[in-house]
Amino acid sequence: MTIKFEFVNRKNELEYIEGEFLKGDFRFISVIGRRRLGKTRFLEEFLKGKTRYCYVLVPELNDQDVRMEVAKSFHEKLGISFLGSPSWDDIFEGLFLYSLKEQVVVVFDEFQRFSRINNSVYSYLQKHIDRSATESKLFLVVSGSSIGMMHQIFEYASPLFGRRTGQMPFDAFSFAALADWFPDMPVEMKVYIYAIYGGTPKYLEEVESDILQDNIRKLLSRTSVLYSEPEVLLKTELRESNTYFNILKNIASGSSRSSEIAEHSGIKSTSVDYYLSILINDLDLIKKESPVCDKESSRKAIYLVNDKFFRFWFRFVYPRLSELEIGNYERVLEKIKNELDTFTASVFEDISKQFLLEMNRCGSLPFTFEKIGKQWGKFKGEPGKNTYEIDLVSINSDTKQILFCECKWQKQNVGPDVIVQLMDKAEHVKWYNRERKEYFAVISRSGFTPKAKSVANEKNVLLFDLGDISRVMSLSGK
Repeated sequence: MTIKFEFVNRKNELEYIEGEFLKGDFRFISVIGRRRLGKTRFLEEFLKGKTRYCYVLVPELNDQDVRMEVAKSFHEKLGISFLGSPSWDDIFEGLFLYSLKEQVVVVFDEFQRFSRINNSVYSYLQKHIDRSATESKLFLVVSGSSIGMMHQIFEYASPLFGRRTGQMPFDAFSFAALADWFPDMPVEMKVYIYAIYGGTPKYLEEVESDILQDNIRKLLSRTSVLYSEPEVLLKTELRESNTYFNILKNIASGSSRSSEIAEHSGIKSTSVDYYLSILINDLDLIKKESPVCDKESSRKAIYLVNDKFFRFWFRFVYPRLSELEIGNYERVLEKIKNELDTFTASVFEDISKQFLLEMNRCGSLPFTFEKIGKQWGKFKGEPGKNTYEIDLVSINSDTKQILFCECKWQKQNVGPDVIVQLMDKAEHVKWYNRERKEYFAVISRSGFTPKAKSVANEKNVLLFDLGDISRVMSLSGK
């Protein structure tokens, strides 16, 4: 059912890197993204048809052994010869001398490993870039999955600061990309698949059935490659992995403020920001979000699990590993089945956000917004009943235009009450209150009642459903 071995999507990334290659002069590009996103598969696709190239997966060996492995690769693939046990200075000198004559592609995968093997590698590379880049035809690509370490390699204090000619953040697929993975799958099913597996290619490869429960049942089996995937990844990347486990589990279960996360995870409130920073900046597993109409420094900031599969795993699998270990698959599956629509609702908000971003790009909304996100806050009133939350709000500060949007992942058609409640909540949003021009929209899984359509027509409210999402985001399927 799924496309496991064909190269899927990444059209924009390929166009970019091929365009850089065609320039023919010295290029130094970094490809940075966490594990399982298909960076190596992407680089393999780029190298197809290239006549002179050398791909090097940096091994986790000692410095001398790594030098010998790299020198051996350069000799076998490019014919560059070295005497004895070459130094890094010798290796890069040989490579750059070769690149003066003809264009050559060199890829270092897991480039950040040099930080542990021999940090001076970056200084030697800088030396030869500065000496030879103007005449070199070297097309150098470095890829890495330890996001934080890769960024450190190119930060201000690093020898390689300012030496890159391009950078490519390698992200998970958007919802629209599932059209390439599952061209005949109904859109509603795609939403569930995206909610569970997200946009990570390695995880999407595990979808093998048209029946949702069969896919989940497979995922819960101890024989599944995804059964312990988050555990393996965290233990590979982090020390104190148990602390990060607790943080992710608590965020996935609803703890969102740093004080709540610290309390429920048994961490000092003064220490939690460190762990959250690692999960955000080094692993891209969680994200920090503030109300879209507030300042970036808002004290209302919350933390959410950014990776959808990790969110699913920590919400449903990790807390029930004991049951799964003794074979209670059907009991856990029933629990997931009962909560899946509630769980999927927030993912539908994210899909709706992607939909509005595409509409914005195409100029299909009443105005072009500059920022989009959730909005929440308090207003004067009875404690416990004086808070509001709006799923999506889009703003343009220059024109003072604002769009309020509710996203409803429910099986029944949306009624007029949702429109009325949205307009009521909008009154509590403090953003250019007397000057702004307001617009409203509702995005529904199942459509709208005749009364809702009548009210929307009367009040000029935009209504969208899964059919609109499918059409705008070019999703196929029924």
